[in-house]
Amino acid sequence: MRLAASIVLTVAFVLFQTTFLHAVAFQGVIPDLSLIAVVFIANRNGTVAGQTVGFAGGLVEDFLSLSPLGFHALLKTLVGFLAGMSFGIIFIGSFFMPMLMVGAASVLKNVLAALVMALTSDPAAGSFFSLQTLIETGYNMVLSPFVFAILGFIKIIVPKVRE
Repeated sequence: MRLAASIVLTVAFVLFQTTFLHAVAFQGVIPDLSLIAVVFIANRNGTVAGQTVGFAGGLVEDFLSLSPLGFHALLKTLVGFLAGMSFGIIFIGSFFMPMLMVGAASVLKNVLAALVMALTSDPAAGSFFSLQTLIETGYNMVLSPFVFAILGFIKIIVPKVRE
């Protein structure tokens, strides 16, 4: 039940960011709320939940964008797996830890995207080192403590702590 709720929540974030966040776009860049949700869920539930939620959210994002089918699914699956490795090791209770984790996840997502594009001989592969990448990473880092706080109140996606 927790995994299904996490998938639904991540898909809702994808739909929200692709539908409504263009109003706050700066230089054509919108924050990646689904990436923030994947990092939160992976850190609280582990690698299996992280990669499952990342794959589902990325697949929905692929259907809603012009990217090749599986592009975002691959990126967010890998980010979800790597963020899930922090389960039980890194506690994200402070203000700065969400910013650091989401900043690292944003950079990782963009590096992986550049690698995939380079492997497919896409001319946009060199766009990793761009102003848009910095803006997206900054957006994600600034929003991460607030999104983490909101997600922390949704008890169905956070495992119960055993006493």
